[in-house]
Amino acid sequence: MSNFMVPQRELQINLEGDFGGAELTCKLDVSIGTFVELQKLSANEGTVIDSYKKFGDEILISWNFTDAQGKPLPPNGEGMLALSPALAIGILGAWTSQVSGNPIDSSNELLDGSTLAEESTKTEKK
Repeated sequence: MSNFMVPQRELQINLEGDFGGAELTCKLDVSIGTFVELQKLSANEGTVIDSYKKFGDEILISWNFTDAQGKPLPPNGEGMLALSPALAIGILGAWTSQVSGNPIDSSNELLDGSTLAEESTKTEKK
C-alpha cells in the first residue's frame, strides 16, 4: 500500500456586490479538530470573537484589505476584528461553506441574511 499525502489546498475568495474587489486566500484543508473548534466558538455568544481571531490567525493566509487611510490591514486575527460585521461574517460564512463541502452559490443568501454574491475557486498549494 502506498502512502497518501493529505492535501494542503488553498481557497481563493473574491467578494462581489458591496465588497467587490475584496480578495483573500485562506487554507481550505484544515483538521476536523480545527473546523469543529471554530464552529463551537462561533456558536457561543461568549466566544464568537475568539472564532474570528482563530480564523485570522490559523486559516487566513493573505488579502488585499486596507484601512480608510490606505494602510494594509494585517491578514490575521487582529485584522479580522478590524472589519465590519457584515464583511467578517461573509468571509467566515464563505469559507465554512467551502470547507464543509457546500460550494458557494451566488444565488443563495449568506447565513447573516445579506445577499452578497461570492465566487471562489479551489487551488492547490504548490
